[in-house]
Amino acid sequence: MNRPLLFACGCTLALLILAHSVDAAAGPLLAGVATADITPEPGKMLWGYSNRTHGATGTLDPLMAKAVVLKTGDTSVAIVSLDLGRTPEEAVLTKIRERTAAECGVSNLFVTASHTHHAPALEASPDNPNSYGEKVGESIAEIICTAAKNLVPVRIGVGRGTADFSHNRRKFLPDGRVAMQWRNAQREPTEPVDRQYATIRLDRADGSVLAVLFNYACHPVVMGPDNYQYSADYVGAACATVEEQMKTKCLFLQGGCGNINPYMDKTPLSQGGLEEMQKMGRGLGQLLVKTARETATSEPANPSLKYEARQIPIRVRWDLQDPQVRAILSKAYGPRFDNYLSKTIKNNTLHCTQTTLLIDGDLALVGMPGEIFVQFQMAIKTRSPVANSFLVGYTNGFYGYFPTIRDAAAGGYGGKTATYVEPGAGERLTDEGLITLYKMTDQLHDLPRAEDFKLIEYDEVRAKPAGN
Repeated sequence: MNRPLLFACGCTLALLILAHSVDAAAGPLLAGVATADITPEPGKMLWGYSNRTHGATGTLDPLMAKAVVLKTGDTSVAIVSLDLGRTPEEAVLTKIRERTAAECGVSNLFVTASHTHHAPALEASPDNPNSYGEKVGESIAEIICTAAKNLVPVRIGVGRGTADFSHNRRKFLPDGRVAMQWRNAQREPTEPVDRQYATIRLDRADGSVLAVLFNYACHPVVMGPDNYQYSADYVGAACATVEEQMKTKCLFLQGGCGNINPYMDKTPLSQGGLEEMQKMGRGLGQLLVKTARETATSEPANPSLKYEARQIPIRVRWDLQDPQVRAILSKAYGPRFDNYLSKTIKNNTLHCTQTTLLIDGDLALVGMPGEIFVQFQMAIKTRSPVANSFLVGYTNGFYGYFPTIRDAAAGGYGGKTATYVEPGAGERLTDEGLITLYKMTDQLHDLPRAEDFKLIEYDEVRAKPAGN
């Protein structure tokens, strides 16, 4: 989100843990891809900016749902990328999982959204269902099963590059407060910013490209609230560039963009907003094409898939049962608190789904359900035991902003406004993701082993001749 606005996600209280792994004897890595246009008819209220006054008037570029299904042995995982502000509600995700498990044997879902601010809202509550969200869920299930029924052996490779299109929109002042720098047309240096993008390339056995996935952290808000046409913003233009030039499908995996904006944030249409959006998207797309083309792919020596989706209880920042708290939040957020947040959070606790996928032992995607600050993305990259590790925000749920403890104390948008998780929630999800990866790589274990208690004496190591 890019303006004062608050959302919450309905959640279930049951603990969900789905973990699978296979070994090299299970066979090759297989993949399939499928897409669907999920652009609705005009008239839907658009998500993300709080000051829009009416529904969408038309379509600027299509909103897409794209799925890549990976399989080795008996284990399958679906990675789904959506040109939406957030993923569907948990009830819809559960229906998708049940349908795909029954129809095509895929129950492990990694569903993520680009966070465009030019797509319909998906929020729903028990007494206010969302018909568009239900239709999106049906489309997701269909493309997952289509991809699962068209699997081919694949080669895989990971590439990296840098792109300078964004800045950190939170400016710390000398007194510790935060000022919001939404737009930065002068490209003043800000920090922290992760300018790195990653491409994941999947090739068929004949060398043709089956799909390209890319991970990058930046709010898709080049166009502002005066745009009333459906659009994927710069993400759509970037993917279109890759698809046109590489003759393949392109999926976007949004990173930790909670405090990261494009330099040309919210450019009015009268001042070239459409052109700025396309310029950024095409510029990023050209970089992705170059990197993807230069990326070498290979058949995995030890094909494997390890997946876990675990619900982690996170406390709400305030006591929603306190009448004074409810009055303050109702005044600050109006109908969004009264009609949605207050009805979907039970017992002041959120059960956030942390989703972790490890591919072939050296490519990890750590999915978190909300607007994650970029510091956590950088922590995943630097602290993970897996060489290629990437944080993916807006995955399998949406619970507003996850600021660092410092940012939560300092305030500002995403620090105190538009966030409702307890301070430290982002740190906890990051640590939980890292612990899961250490377990997946057999470096941490749930049960003690005899070898865990053996000590290595440094004097003995130092005295031992080199090479022995």
